Amino acid sequence: MSDKNLLLDLVVYLIAYASDPDITADGVDIFRDWMPDSPDNATCLSEYPGETAENGDADLRSVQVKVRASSYESGRKKIWRVYNCLYDPENDVKIIDNITANRWGIIKPRQAPYHLNRDESDRDIFVFNMGVTTDRDE
Repeated sequence: MSDKNLLLDLVVYLIAYASDPDITADGVDIFRDWMPDSPDNATCLSEYPGETAENGDADLRSVQVKVRASSYESGRKKIWRVYNCLYDPENDVKIIDNITANRWGIIKPRQAPYHLNRDESDRDIFVFNMGVTTDRDE
């Protein structure tokens, strides 16, 4: 049985499919549950409390996607690239049979991306939240 880690699995998926030149490697420009002060242009996925699914075989997990950028326009473009990678507006959810070889998921954004604020270093922060129904981590 292999280890499962939802945030790592989503990071691997975004590196492969987000079509963003600034999302290249876990711990380099995309992070899980924390974001260091550098680089200026970075993405972070953080999990927060979710719900147990009714059938007991899967959980509804809550994930926030945060993008920090040195310019408003580059941050806005990046958050929308990530959002579009994780959302299928025709079906209102994105069904992914293989987020990684060992994980499936149904992703439903809870809102469109928005500008949250500017940080103390005058960098723009954009976010959106999503629910991910998926099998449990091991």
